[in-house]
Amino acid sequence: MRVVVASDTHGSLKAWRRIVEIVGDDALFLHLGDVLYHGPRNPIPDGYDPKSLAEELKKYRIDYVRGNCDADVDVMVLELPEMPKVAEETFGEWKVVMIHGEDLEDEFEFARGHGAKVLFRGHTHIPKIEERRGIVVVNPGSPSLPKGGFPPTFAVVDFGDVLKVEILSLEGEKVMEEVFE
Repeated sequence: MRVVVASDTHGSLKAWRRIVEIVGDDALFLHLGDVLYHGPRNPIPDGYDPKSLAEELKKYRIDYVRGNCDADVDVMVLELPEMPKVAEETFGEWKVVMIHGEDLEDEFEFARGHGAKVLFRGHTHIPKIEERRGIVVVNPGSPSLPKGGFPPTFAVVDFGDVLKVEILSLEGEKVMEEVFE
């Protein structure tokens, strides 16, 4: 199964539309929080239009977790029953736990505590793929406010007999790729 993982869009309609142009609109999307609001510490991202982004996001199949910039009003305008801080999904043999991650001290222990093989987390705006002791941590980076010298990014993850993780730029170029058994 193919899943598109985004985080930290911070209200950028332009960035979201570019992700959809690259991957198509029939994918399952996971959003790791900081969906609509840019937050008081961040600049306003290119294409900032949180109202239109909320309308656009309603067109897609998206599972969300709440980030530190997400508020109850965001849940309301997205017409979601809730936006949990932590969520779990299973794709075949792969159990995944999702969190925005602002309070996360040890990613690997957090995943292990949830019995997960994979942790999706956001918050840092820095893309990452790392495996330790059988647990894979993926941070898709940010498509709107990247940090650490990286371009705007998101992840595409294929769950099958192996786990294939690609971090893609908004130009559609691979920034990182790893395969795990």
